[in-house]
Amino acid sequence: AEGGPGGEARLRKPERGLPPQEPEDPSTRPCHCSICCQVPALEAHTQASAHGTITEISCSEQPSGSTLVGIYPRGLSHLALAELSHSSAPVVDHLEKFCAILFQLPRDMLELLELSTFDLIFELIGGAVSLPADPSVADIGAAAEVHARHETLAWRRHLRRFRRWRVSVHRDHLVQRYKAPAVVPVIGDALAAVGAISLSEDCTAGPEVDLTDFEVEVVAYLSDGVDKLRAANDTKSRASLGGGQEVLLLGVCAQRQDPLFPSLDAGREGGSQVAADNTVAFCVAQRVADLLGAEEVGSSPPQSSSSAPVARPVARVIVDPMCGGVGTYLLALRWVLARRGLVGCRGAELVGVDVDDETVGHLRGNVAAAGSGADAGPPVAALRGSSLALPLRSGCVDLIVVDPPWGQRHSSHNYVKQNMRKWAKEWARVLKPGGAAVVVTICKKVFEEQVIPPLQREGLLELEEAVQFDNKGWTVC
Repeated sequence: AEGGPGGEARLRKPERGLPPQEPEDPSTRPCHCSICCQVPALEAHTQASAHGTITEISCSEQPSGSTLVGIYPRGLSHLALAELSHSSAPVVDHLEKFCAILFQLPRDMLELLELSTFDLIFELIGGAVSLPADPSVADIGAAAEVHARHETLAWRRHLRRFRRWRVSVHRDHLVQRYKAPAVVPVIGDALAAVGAISLSEDCTAGPEVDLTDFEVEVVAYLSDGVDKLRAANDTKSRASLGGGQEVLLLGVCAQRQDPLFPSLDAGREGGSQVAADNTVAFCVAQRVADLLGAEEVGSSPPQSSSSAPVARPVARVIVDPMCGGVGTYLLALRWVLARRGLVGCRGAELVGVDVDDETVGHLRGNVAAAGSGADAGPPVAALRGSSLALPLRSGCVDLIVVDPPWGQRHSSHNYVKQNMRKWAKEWARVLKPGGAAVVVTICKKVFEEQVIPPLQREGLLELEEAVQFDNKGWTVC
């Protein structure tokens, strides 16, 4: 209260963003507002539910310092692990069942390092939390409250220095039994119970909720660990894949701070006009860079103990012959090559081809928005042309990366089925002997059974490697 005109007292709204305080008893609150007083104390560190016991589990012995969690697309763990290795980021644990890698970075590297192969990255608070099979929202809330009690000081330390916060919930489930917004309130209740955040205007426990202009985000990742790639391949056994222990990972991500994700959207008002998923584009670009890196020493990495090295020339010309995503894969590859520093790619040229004039114009605009110079990566050229007759001479391309139409948003499935072999034959025509093509498609059966065999008999193309992965829900990609 402050003295106002005439000597009367008037209330002043408390300042938000309190600094970390001295250790408090978990049953007390830094504030005695109506919200804080209504939160019941929780004595034990385990909570019984209708499905069993919820307990906090540790992954493996974690070294001191901040531990980050990276969630990668299912099926692409090898690319995520390789990128962490390239970045000298030590792996603490790999929860492969849940597509999560726990790793560490020194604080001074957080603002310098960008990781491209993850859908989600956040700083982990505590360890992973075990949930029963098919948990309810109430089970998740009980587990979150146990976790918050166990990590009270950590939550206060991470949240109280901010003024505004929000919760984001990310789910990875075969069967969706609840919606993400239903989980948000129970996470908020758990954090309010330990005095880490504010849930009302008169509460001074910590930052207040702001869904748009937030400074820190509390991240909740929930996964049932079901292999959706297997479920896509074996629909008959799909119903038997669930029923196992699930996991909850809780942590924080500071908004506009510690940018670990590279962006294809910077450089002009409204950002680049991209259509393909950025994470998948970067993962594909990392795989292409691996091929180019192998070519520097004259062979590709062996895919198994029985496969012999395949000699290839050093790649110089890399083409996306159907850049309908307005160059997303080329922009991602440009970014990766600039940071990987592959000696054999310093003189590389990236070329995007599309049949549509407007799309070619978007690519040129995106390239201009991304900037130029040695740090931006190899130059990117844009050409108008069709994959039925590319405007390129035979045998001039070292590597092709392409995401042809799937028959979903663009064209029909019958159109793709009728033309896929024609496209692939044209790609083979412009490739140099020993060149490679990286193709992203959900038409896996068509490509492997109808496209490759006749081209292999003609000595044009052969299938060297096939990797199934989850492309934003397309689990047969």
